[in-house]
Amino acid sequence: MKTLYPQFNFFYGVTLKRTLNYPYWLTVSGTSIMRELILEKLKTSGYLPPLPDVIIALQKLMNDPDCEVEDARRLIASDPVLSSRVITMANSALFGGGRDLAEDIEDAIVRLGLGAVLELCYTVELPCCIKVPQTMGQTRFWKHGLAVAILSRELATKVLTDKEELGSSYLAGLVHDIGLLVYDYLVPDQFSEFLKTTDFINSDQPLEILEKNFFGISHSELGAAYLKEWWPISPKVVEATAAHGRSGLEVDQIPDLTRLVSTANRIANVYDLSHPYETSHASIDENCLAALNMSKEELDELVDWAQVGLLAAESVL
Repeated sequence: MKTLYPQFNFFYGVTLKRTLNYPYWLTVSGTSIMRELILEKLKTSGYLPPLPDVIIALQKLMNDPDCEVEDARRLIASDPVLSSRVITMANSALFGGGRDLAEDIEDAIVRLGLGAVLELCYTVELPCCIKVPQTMGQTRFWKHGLAVAILSRELATKVLTDKEELGSSYLAGLVHDIGLLVYDYLVPDQFSEFLKTTDFINSDQPLEILEKNFFGISHSELGAAYLKEWWPISPKVVEATAAHGRSGLEVDQIPDLTRLVSTANRIANVYDLSHPYETSHASIDENCLAALNMSKEELDELVDWAQVGLLAAESVL
């Protein structure tokens, strides 16, 4: 079955015929069909990566008022590789490593707190369990995610008051672009074609518009759908993922995690901490700085500190 839309020829005709009846094929545009097929595949695919068990268990401990340091220590210590990497990261500039270095997991938990250790586990575990296309680059993709995570966490302490949003800010920043990887799991040939044929640098359209024109769905929406379907995480993270391409913090609006992650993403892009396929439509204006209650010099210092943290984290990405 030949189609006018080469981006979904991968559905092999037979699958397409089973999925669509003839009148539907005539009345719905190619990208709308592509969108529905991708979302259907998202629900039925058996090979999308789940959230690692150790992360799920740690999240449960975080929500347990009776949790003790020994419970978390025992859980992390059950994985020697994870333990070693967590200790290394706990002693890095990214998590405030200084003179009092953590010698073991218990030291790390006592010094940093369980919340920060959970963030450490996100940092070292997620890049290991989710495949990044070679054309995108494992290190560069996760460096961008980590940059947004660091910025989101630091900015959250300045402008957010909701406890759940504060606790979710790091993970929300880290996984905000995960929809890009979901494309590669669900429609790898078409995603490769999209990357090869799209002129991101000279485009006059934001990335999400380019994606919708090709796939019928943006990576923001797809990533949020994936997280909601497959990962037991806070709905706040799902919401922030879905909306991270929208407008950021504004002076006349109440700050929330969604706008915060969008702003952190914009800052990362402006300061050249972007992934390789971002279009250049971001900017940091006076309104944004006022909403953050920061000067340009203070923002520069924050980004410099984030870059130091990124250098420290490269060994685990």
